[in-house]
Amino acid sequence: MNSRTEKKYILAIVILTFTLLFQTYNLIKRFRYETCMTDEKVKSTCTTNLRIGNSAPNLDEGSENKLRYPKRTIFSGKPFRKIPSNLEVNNHVQFVHDNKRNCKYWAVVTTIFKPSESVRFIVENPNWCVVIVADKQTQSRDSYMSELEYKGEKVVFLEPGDHERLYPTISKALPWKHFGRKNIGYIYSIHHGAEYIWDFDDDNVGLINLTMLTAKTNFSYEIPCSGKSTTMINPYPYFGVSETYSWPRGFPLEEIRNPNVTPVLCKSKVPMTIGVIQSLANKQPDVDAIYRFTRDNPFDFKATLKSHQPLMIPRGSYTPFNAQATLWAKPAFLYISLPISVDGRVSDIWRSYFAEYFFHRDNITLIFSPPYVRQDRNPHNLLKDLDAENDLYMKSKVLINLLSQLSSADRSLRLQQLYEKLFERGYVEYEDLKFIQAWVKTVEAIV
Repeated sequence: MNSRTEKKYILAIVILTFTLLFQTYNLIKRFRYETCMTDEKVKSTCTTNLRIGNSAPNLDEGSENKLRYPKRTIFSGKPFRKIPSNLEVNNHVQFVHDNKRNCKYWAVVTTIFKPSESVRFIVENPNWCVVIVADKQTQSRDSYMSELEYKGEKVVFLEPGDHERLYPTISKALPWKHFGRKNIGYIYSIHHGAEYIWDFDDDNVGLINLTMLTAKTNFSYEIPCSGKSTTMINPYPYFGVSETYSWPRGFPLEEIRNPNVTPVLCKSKVPMTIGVIQSLANKQPDVDAIYRFTRDNPFDFKATLKSHQPLMIPRGSYTPFNAQATLWAKPAFLYISLPISVDGRVSDIWRSYFAEYFFHRDNITLIFSPPYVRQDRNPHNLLKDLDAENDLYMKSKVLINLLSQLSSADRSLRLQQLYEKLFERGYVEYEDLKFIQAWVKTVEAIV
């Protein structure tokens, strides 16, 4: 072997060795990175032994890089899909009346827990009938009613089999193990003579005052002064919160610091048609996970039933209300249904905004009242809540803009048509198109 050949041979060995070392180094980096991301036992040492920003492997393939680090875009709310052609129009609905008593006042709750103080409180009120909507993981009727220690006709416990027997069209459209099963309780109440529905959670103790239960009333209330209304209204500051910024779950994050969402208020006694009265809750008010991570809580509102008048949300203004302590009057019953293709942390807030669109059109009023209830919050994982509430953070503002535009553009829109527009823009999914059709047809058939 001559010297030139020997040099080439040595150079090839050096290049090959360097290539192997480089590939080995990248493999080690990749292994350390993957281990850090997936192995719970070593995550605690990641920040000290592995700087993710510097040690993540260089992924040369664009597709793999996109898979690992997907590009995120802000939700636009623009239409991006059409109504599926296979969406069937079902004009035949099925329902059965169980011949149990009718009531004027119905309280509706869905639960997977044992009888709570909240449920017992309502059951003990002689003026109210109660429908308890069970899911597949709820204990049996006999077990629940035995622990509740109640024997009488004014408490109805709907087991899963009852859902399918009494309201098969709606039940078929609803998922199991979902907050949306509460819709069975709403339709049962409407079917059994309801004029008012107390929509509550099993961890909210209390009940709104019966003296407010009238569709036409002239009690005193606060309302934004003439010319001071805005598209969004934040009701919490009026009722007294010690925090600089406080807001209800579902309120657009972009508007939290906007001073215009807390307008100057004036007193009024102008009669109105009440659709919904939202009672605030003390101890654990309804706030989002961002609030719970960053603000003082639990807390009580400073407002009392004696110190503060109810707050009326004027026509054209939006604010979120929940399914935790809310009174619905008959003029608003069609809009009480909960969307079922979104998380339960989103469902009741979406319902509130959808309903308000029709309230404004039909001159139905939303009222916020000082706290009638105390929330003893069931166990929650705040990180899971944060993840579940993502649609509220990213889509609420755009949704309100859409509803405001529709209010001025098309006053003939029906509930099903609104859901179609919401589907086209990604607020609800196909399951809700099927459900809302079943809901509307059933309500129209039984009222």
